[in-house]
Amino acid sequence: MKRLILFVWLLLFYQQSSAGNIQQFGMIGDLKLQSGKILNDCKIGYRTFGSLNQERTNAILYPTWFAGVSKDVVGLLGADKLIDTTHYFIIIVDALGNGVSTSPTNYSDEIPFPEITIRDMVESEYKVVKNILGFDHLFAVIGGSMGSMQVFEFVAAYPDFMDKAIPYSSSPKVTSNDKIIFSLMKEIILSGKKYEEPENEILKKLNIIIQLLARTPANINKNYPDEKFSELAKKFERTSPIFTTACYLTQIDAMFTHDITRNFNSTFEETAKRIKAKLFIIVSETDLLLNPKPALDFAAVTKAKTLLLKNDCGHLAIGCELDLCRTEIQKFLDEK
Repeated sequence: MKRLILFVWLLLFYQQSSAGNIQQFGMIGDLKLQSGKILNDCKIGYRTFGSLNQERTNAILYPTWFAGVSKDVVGLLGADKLIDTTHYFIIIVDALGNGVSTSPTNYSDEIPFPEITIRDMVESEYKVVKNILGFDHLFAVIGGSMGSMQVFEFVAAYPDFMDKAIPYSSSPKVTSNDKIIFSLMKEIILSGKKYEEPENEILKKLNIIIQLLARTPANINKNYPDEKFSELAKKFERTSPIFTTACYLTQIDAMFTHDITRNFNSTFEETAKRIKAKLFIIVSETDLLLNPKPALDFAAVTKAKTLLLKNDCGHLAIGCELDLCRTEIQKFLDEK
């Protein structure tokens, strides 16, 4: 019997350590949402990288950002990238609604896709990590943009589940300014559907908004002077076969209600009492897509390590200072 248990453990260890860049799925069954509704036969996509140590203490969870899929995150992993996979076992998880995990595009046509929240994303990811992959505890959780929302939600919902957390381009709750942007995107989709506008034309308008707000005007003008505008305009046409306007609406609605203080007297002070993980909060001073103030305010209350990026790259600031961010993240992960 002992040999059988050892064999099963070694098989699981080998599978997790050698999975590489393979799209995998965790079938977690029916997921009860915060609304009380049920997301039937829920599946969550994930990919794993690096090697899990014998003690299973080097696992880091990396939820995807808005409109992102696990494959997109791969470029940030490696010895000279944001997270060093030679030291850590990385689990990239596809957030609900991204077209890979359970989403409007792959859900039953007979049942309307219910509204979900960031907390619902976290609940689904927790089930994969704990019930499918067998982790009772993680070393860290990291994520950017909407991924950072999941990180903040994780540390509040499951304070004993991780040692460290790194939300970047981050926010523990959205502001009215953020909601204006989300509302504009949602209105473009709904009005487009109302007047039977082609899907690609609606997505093109959404891409224009993203290009407008992802970086600062100074950065756009520097990288795309007048003679190169045609190169920038080509990005307006990019669409994804799996991240449709229905997926847009699903994740926009989830972000619109994001607020980790909602169960803690709606204050950062009460919420901070819940947090046990060590936090390293990275924000961009010039972020136009996600207001950095709530993250900075929460960092002050929790006395979290903070990195305020002051370049002109806006929401994409971490990519413009990747060496600095990699170094600071590694220092944080190395701290006892």
